[in-house]
Amino acid sequence: MSGSNLHSAWARLFVRALAQAGVEDVVLCPGSRSTPLAIAAVESGEVRCHAVVDERAAAFFALGQARVTGRPSVFLCTSGTACAHALPAIIEAHQSFTPFIAITADRPWELADAAASQTIDQTKLFGAHVRHFAELGLPDPSPLAMRAAARIAAQAVAVALAPTPGPVHVNARFRKPLEPVDVPAREPWHAEWEALMRRGGPRVVAARAGVDARAIDEIAARCARAERGLIVCGPAPSREDDARARRAVIALAQATGFPVLAEGTSQIYFGALAERVVMPASFDAFLRAPEFRAASAPDLLLELGAPPTSAGYATYIAEHASCRRIVVSPHGWNDPTSAAAALVMAEPADVCEALAARLAGAALDLGRARADWAAAFARAGEIAGSLAARACAGEALTEGAVARAVAGACPEGSLLAIGNSMPVRDLDTYCPPSTRALRVLHQRGASGIDGLVSAAAGASAAAAAPLTLLLGDLSLLHDLTGLLLAARAGASGAPLVVVVVQNDGGRIFEHLPIARRGAELLDRCFTMPQHLDFAPAAAMFGLAYERADTRGGLDRALAAAHRRPGATLIEAVVPPHDGAARAARLWSDVRREIAALSGAPPGEGAAAELPSP
Repeated sequence: MSGSNLHSAWARLFVRALAQAGVEDVVLCPGSRSTPLAIAAVESGEVRCHAVVDERAAAFFALGQARVTGRPSVFLCTSGTACAHALPAIIEAHQSFTPFIAITADRPWELADAAASQTIDQTKLFGAHVRHFAELGLPDPSPLAMRAAARIAAQAVAVALAPTPGPVHVNARFRKPLEPVDVPAREPWHAEWEALMRRGGPRVVAARAGVDARAIDEIAARCARAERGLIVCGPAPSREDDARARRAVIALAQATGFPVLAEGTSQIYFGALAERVVMPASFDAFLRAPEFRAASAPDLLLELGAPPTSAGYATYIAEHASCRRIVVSPHGWNDPTSAAAALVMAEPADVCEALAARLAGAALDLGRARADWAAAFARAGEIAGSLAARACAGEALTEGAVARAVAGACPEGSLLAIGNSMPVRDLDTYCPPSTRALRVLHQRGASGIDGLVSAAAGASAAAAAPLTLLLGDLSLLHDLTGLLLAARAGASGAPLVVVVVQNDGGRIFEHLPIARRGAELLDRCFTMPQHLDFAPAAAMFGLAYERADTRGGLDRALAAAHRRPGATLIEAVVPPHDGAARAARLWSDVRREIAALSGAPPGEGAAAELPSP
């Protein structure tokens, strides 16, 4: 093949077919074996190329783009261990049903198992974590092979999107030479290739799933009979039609009178406050109170989206396991308790709209029992929200105060990316719901702490809109390369604000039973304090930097960062051991006031612990 340019033409055909199938972004990592595809992408004019030196960061960057666009971005890397660095992002894409395409360049078959450099077995490298694996094969001039190359590209995009969105892996082998070759005349396969370049791969029209009418009839009948129902909104992906989902949940809540327990990652919590809708703040806090759980037995639970993060809710449904619980989500088996009565595989917005219309037509009489039920949740939310606000009051900076300030400073319609471990829980505990709509990006698929900055940078690059990321110090250490990507993404002009909660370690472990084993063991094996200052990292990667250790200082830093084009790193310094103690006091105070409402003193026992990170 030394006298042929087939490898370049093959790569150009594959990239063209990807673009025609809907791919707009390719994230490139440096490497030799991927040369034909990298050059084809850069020279195509049909895709945007993003160069990232670290494969793990690159894969999360592509994942972050897909979270915003709903389209698969392509991650492209060379052969060998470079491919393996994409696994964490691929697992998250698999668990969160996010479209993603990984293309791994590979050596030809004759170099396998022969100690050839940078050669490993890449066949089905990511195992069951991808929806589909395809072997592109070596460039082949036969008409069928070239048509298959275009088909494999179209198929990769189609499978990444439907019926169950997720990651796809394409392994692409190339022999040397890898660079373009100058040939003196047209090659025999050229006419077929030109025709395919014009035509591209097949157009795929995905099936559209509808809502089962019988399921709507049954759920509507149960909603009509229930007097103590709840609409529970767990983590959900952000989409361009988030406003429609909020309207649908509001309509159903108004039609039924059911309170809405919405988490910050649900796309409902920020932007869905409305008249005649009870959406209590800090519901996790009051569901930790045994007195409230005992007095508030539900007769219908309608869960929308992924399983809630709330430990209080997990205890609540465990204690009321006989209550009929219906889970509505388009993908996955979202029932870790194995106790749901029904799983409706449909878009929650579709189901809520259909139910609201059905119940509105029935002129449902909400009645006194429903009103009293909703009032109890409203009052509990007022208590928990008021105590959460008090816990954040004053100039002292705390973990809860950081979450509250960050969410409050986000501009209307902007993106809020929230890290795992404590930030996602602090958002739910300390931040009130609002009428201000935010797109909340999260990593609740596999719930890991890696790749958060890189994913936020990818989301920022795709959205070209203000984005704020809140994460912990160990999460930032996991992804320092992401700061380089954040600086580049911020260069587009939209503010990208990275707020790191500097509490010197993984403080979520102080909420868990292991904390009772003593501080020395906890620090050595779990919290692992590093005693670092992130100012030099910001300087090295070219981000503006602010350090805040008071509430006023953080408010000023956030205001400046949102006015400033480009990326800013804000290090919010809080007392290392304050978070767990403050949360325990909050839960205790909420429990005491809830018990006082019923006239019964709170019983013995600690509040429920947090789940594992």
